[in-house]
Amino acid sequence: MLNLLYEQNKQIADLDFHLSIPFMLIGLVAVTVLFILDAYGWVLILRLLAARPSTLQGIRIWMISSIARYIPGGVWSYMSRAELARHENINLATLSLSLWLETMIVASSSLAVGLPSLIYAGGLQFKPWHILGIFLLISLSIHPKVISLLRFTPGSIGLAFSNAKLPTATSIIFIYCYYCLFWLLFGLAFVVFTNMLFPLEYQKWLPVGSSIAMGFFAGFIILIVPGGIGVREATLYFLLIPHLPEAQATILAITSRVWIMSGEALSLLLVEFLFRKSVRNI
Repeated sequence: MLNLLYEQNKQIADLDFHLSIPFMLIGLVAVTVLFILDAYGWVLILRLLAARPSTLQGIRIWMISSIARYIPGGVWSYMSRAELARHENINLATLSLSLWLETMIVASSSLAVGLPSLIYAGGLQFKPWHILGIFLLISLSIHPKVISLLRFTPGSIGLAFSNAKLPTATSIIFIYCYYCLFWLLFGLAFVVFTNMLFPLEYQKWLPVGSSIAMGFFAGFIILIVPGGIGVREATLYFLLIPHLPEAQATILAITSRVWIMSGEALSLLLVEFLFRKSVRNI
């Protein structure tokens, strides 16, 4: 992306920016609320598995641990969440199931909502059966009958899973719909963010809005990249160029990272403030 910035510096300098303050404020509020909704999704999964942390504490654990995803390796956010959850008496089997379900459902829902961006993007080499195959694989990975096979893991791990409450198919569908709605709202927020910099025609809202979900999906599947940095932006760029000039696509792909990280920071500060306030009132 830095190379694109260098190559397109003249085109970027010639861009006619129209910074919209109302769109900027709406976009910041929206992405802040979306991070809270994302964290609440994990709380809902825990409750389906019979774990009952307080809503605020569960959201706080998710947000604090999510910072660790910017550390190379892809596992540190899970490890930090496991350590924080341990203090809330969430057993290892329940936590492991919740992390597995969250990862698979978030990935599959982002792929589903991001699919229009792939359909609208010309020149990309993919076949419908590629997407269908991914959906089937993910669906199998979160099906209750497949999850129940963890009970047969040898030793104490299998025993822990045999004592854990397993989700029903209905509950998994509920969580899946929740995250699909989450990605739809994220797409709408990204359209608002785009209009903050460049007016966007209504007919481009669907492909542009859905591109943010596909960008996150690309970041999910390449775990070794901390926070999906570079991967998400590159994916966004290639999905946006059929609909926007290359210089605009470059600016949106790069500045979206700043927008998203700002929402992440604001949501964490808000939740931490509410948590400390609730502790003082006890």
